[in-house]
Amino acid sequence: MMSEIKNRIVVIGGGPGGYVAAIRAAQLGAQVTLIEKDKLGGTCLNRGCIPTKSLLQSVGMLWQIKKADAFGISVKHPSLDFAAVCRRKQRVVKQLVDGVGLLMRNNNITVISGIGTITGQGKVRVVSDEEKMIEADKIIIATGSESASGPVEGINEGGVINSDEALTMEQLPKSMVIIGGGVIGLEFAQIFHRMNVKLAIIEMMPQILPTEDAEIALMLEEILKREGIDIYTNAKVRSIGTNEQGDSVVSLSAKEGEKKLVGNKVLIAVGRCPYTRDLGLDKLGVALDRGRIIVNKRMETNIKDIYAIGDVVGGAMLAHMAMAEGSCAAQNAVGIGVEMDYRAVPRCVYTSPEVAAVGLTEKEAKEKYDNVRVGKFPFGSNGKALVLDETEGMVKFIADAQYGQVLGVEIIGPHATEMIAEAVLGIQLEATFNDFASAIHGHPTLSETVMEAALGVAGGSLHI
Repeated sequence: MMSEIKNRIVVIGGGPGGYVAAIRAAQLGAQVTLIEKDKLGGTCLNRGCIPTKSLLQSVGMLWQIKKADAFGISVKHPSLDFAAVCRRKQRVVKQLVDGVGLLMRNNNITVISGIGTITGQGKVRVVSDEEKMIEADKIIIATGSESASGPVEGINEGGVINSDEALTMEQLPKSMVIIGGGVIGLEFAQIFHRMNVKLAIIEMMPQILPTEDAEIALMLEEILKREGIDIYTNAKVRSIGTNEQGDSVVSLSAKEGEKKLVGNKVLIAVGRCPYTRDLGLDKLGVALDRGRIIVNKRMETNIKDIYAIGDVVGGAMLAHMAMAEGSCAAQNAVGIGVEMDYRAVPRCVYTSPEVAAVGLTEKEAKEKYDNVRVGKFPFGSNGKALVLDETEGMVKFIADAQYGQVLGVEIIGPHATEMIAEAVLGIQLEATFNDFASAIHGHPTLSETVMEAALGVAGGSLHI
């Protein structure tokens, strides 16, 4: 019976994965202690997902207001108050962090502030103002990740910042160079560009969003360039220096040749790496692979009764994936055997237009399957998109030609990060493109593009 479960579970790390693991374990009857060295909510709530989306919402609102004439509305000289935008961001963050604290209390989870180190089987030392030793039957490591840098000359120059520092700037720079054209780099690029910061992005791979569908990435690149953001792909940063005016100078080799880009700030956005410091993993013998903790599908490490979840295990570093892994680890820790299923993990980019995807890209599908079919439908042919005046982008379906099973869905366009949920559920349920195509979608809605793209797999889109 659930009420008879007496497991003492310690969770190290209070980010999305950690606090969800703690809640799930408590719901299943475990006695749970959560250790967090900073603030509940981790990087996502405090320095990542939530503050960046708040900023994107503010600049997106300004962008919409500047387009008000298209809707028959006259607005004179809209402007942005950077300090007020930052205050709103902090209010949103505080409300959500406070909410996590309330969830901890409501689930009778003991929260301890400090650095947790596993000193032996079932023993965790916590160091803050004083030292405590906690005994546990199971331990779940959820320490997340930290900003990565790179072996670039001048990376420690004064004008070089990471994403954490970008969120705490009190004044806007006039210009910025962003190194890294992945999700973090692109979202920050649009935030600052829409605040009238001159922007350039450097990406070493052939496309921005290197792990996404090439066609979708190219479409987003063209849109961002039209907006006024300079983008250099296939580009390698040689060094970062400082000129006489105190600005940063980034030297790079690009397909356009050798170039020097000048910016008040240089933002390093080349990704994140697992955070495993202070955990005592070496002494325990926990297996690592290039800094990440190795786990199986039950989120178990090679050491009995120690689990790891979220960014610290590598892979796609996504808050929602960490939450799913946290729930999986908690269930296994109390004796309910479950395994992670990664087939239908959504990937979301909150630029404008948004990008969202689930499953395989077209390239990945063609490498894995003998024959695939692709269907596409543009937002330009969708009534709701025309009403919104947001017609750039498309929905793309990738399906197995033999059985019709949907292998992947990519969306670039308005509200893509919300629309992808339908595709996530479909792939989770092993739906075919005919399942999507035959489902009645409301009219006029953006979601009709999903139905139309599915119809397109068989060459039968209705409105194009």
